[in-house]
This record gives sequence, C-alpha cells and structure tokens, in this order.
Amino acid sequence: MLNAFYREFVLPADPATVWQRSIGSPGALSSWFPERIEGEFEVGGRFFLVWGDTRCEARLIESVPNVSLAYQWHPGESCSLDARPEEELTTVWFSLTPTADGRTTLRLVESGFDRIPGPQQAHAVEMNTSDDGWDGELAKLVHQWSL
Repeated sequence: MLNAFYREFVLPADPATVWQRSIGSPGALSSWFPERIEGEFEVGGRFFLVWGDTRCEARLIESVPNVSLAYQWHPGESCSLDARPEEELTTVWFSLTPTADGRTTLRLVESGFDRIPGPQQAHAVEMNTSDDGWDGELAKLVHQWSL
C-alpha cells in the first residue's frame, strides 16, 4: 500500500517569489489549493482548507519562509483533526530548493498513509492519487505558472 505521495516541479522563479505567490500565506496557497483558507495559519495553529461546503481542518507544523511549509490533517471525508486518532494524521510537506539557473524545484510529499486503518486508508490513497486529488490540485499550480 502507498505510504507517501510525491510530486516535483521546476517553477520559473526564485524560491522567494514562489513562496510569496504560491505557498507561504493563506492567500498564496489558496491561489491554487483550496478555494480559501480560514483560521490560524501559523506554526501550531489550526486552520481550515475550504472547498465550497467542505471544510478540512489542519494543523500547521512547519513554516520556514522561502524553504518549506508542512501541515497535518486527516485526508478524506473525516477531515476534522479530532475525527480520528492523531497517529492517523498524514503530513503534507512542500519544499522549495533553488536551482543553479535561478528557478525553484517545488517538492510535495504527503506521507503517513500506512498509519490509516483499513477502508479509510484505501479511500485516502484513492483521493490523493486520483485526478480529483493532488494531481488535479497541482494542475492548478502548473497552470498558475503557465508550465
């Protein structure tokens, strides 16, 4: 079974620009994923990723400007932090690495699927590997940068 989902892109800007435009704030992140972000978007804070009537709660665990951003959540339909045990949370991690030619390698890793039990695991993996999951969301990021 899948434990981690991994994607990597090279974006046509330096890490500071990518951070400001696509990752480092609620407005930047919600410019492509999700529709909006509400709540405490600071390390240790709880916030909501909102798509229409769907509100998925998450906890920001890392924010290093121009370098990385990470949060934990329960992917799928039970996306309140309190919906299932904390040890079943997955971690979503974005990292920005400068390239020699002034661009940025953006890596996305979501890990921890192996800690989700039974049917919830299969559903979480399916959601994250389908066109409606990360690939669909990341297509918006690619479009934002016209790649």
